[in-house]
Amino acid sequence: MNTDPNAGDPTHDKKTQILNAATRLLTTQGLQVVSFESIANEAGLSRQLVRYYYSDLDALMVELCGHLQQVYQDALVAGIVEVRQVERLKFFLDFLFGLSEDHPMPDNLEAYDALFAYAVGSASLKERLCEKYKTLGQVILHELAITHPELDDAACKELSFLVVSMMHAHWSYIATLGFSPDHNRLARRAIDRLIASYINEAPTDPSIEKPWSHGD
Repeated sequence: MNTDPNAGDPTHDKKTQILNAATRLLTTQGLQVVSFESIANEAGLSRQLVRYYYSDLDALMVELCGHLQQVYQDALVAGIVEVRQVERLKFFLDFLFGLSEDHPMPDNLEAYDALFAYAVGSASLKERLCEKYKTLGQVILHELAITHPELDDAACKELSFLVVSMMHAHWSYIATLGFSPDHNRLARRAIDRLIASYINEAPTDPSIEKPWSHGD
């Protein structure tokens, strides 16, 4: 199920062709090879046309972040419609840790590590990535609250931050560094134990940290 309202628009389709080419380059060769020329060659387009749509690499990378988010959103939405509300948290976690066989993770995880590396020198991409991961955290927070009403808001916020943090680090190890995908199940079980620890022994001290706050 494609939820993108711009699908079918010629300009959108050409930009999608460019963004898919950039994704393939980042996934297979890394950030060091990315340039307007290499992206144009990978897309089968002219360098001038790529520059027509994107004035600089910052603009391209920011839009690539949104493009990848749409790919993941489409995969998630396709799975959500098949599960009951009480099972959604399990589906989300299975999906995020590569254990949803009917709805596998998109095969572009290395591209996210490259985006993080690029964001070190790009304030606009850094802001977009923060928004993306915070949105994912809010989804997890919402599903935690529905599935485990015994958890208070503070616990759900902490858990959402920990889940998303562990998910990102996990895929950096698996996809980028090449550790065995067998670790998917190990990490997924650890998440269940983490949630159970909050249910069985909820924190009693007020937290001074604010999960998902953006430090200056």
